[in-house]
Amino acid sequence: MRALLFSALLGATLSFSSVAAQASEISTPAAQRWQGHGVVQSFSAQSVMLQHDAIPELKWPAMTMPFTLASGAALNGAKPGDKVTFILERAGDGFQIVSLTPQR
Repeated sequence: MRALLFSALLGATLSFSSVAAQASEISTPAAQRWQGHGVVQSFSAQSVMLQHDAIPELKWPAMTMPFTLASGAALNGAKPGDKVTFILERAGDGFQIVSLTPQR
């Protein structure tokens, strides 16, 4: 009888753990990313200043603004003055550049 009770409790615990793990996976969304086009104005150690076209998905007009560079961001040889396509993702309260690709 004890073995049967122990097995039932163990099975219930494992089932609950599995459901809890699945619930946390579902509630954690994948990183959302947006694409933009612009011109590199300047670089600093951890950021890039971009003059970019409007980004309708974010309801942003065309503007010039700095972006933080994600750790390991792919810059693909971009330099100031280059027209680029860039990929943004949310980073805390702001956005960061994941990659810059010159339009050559």
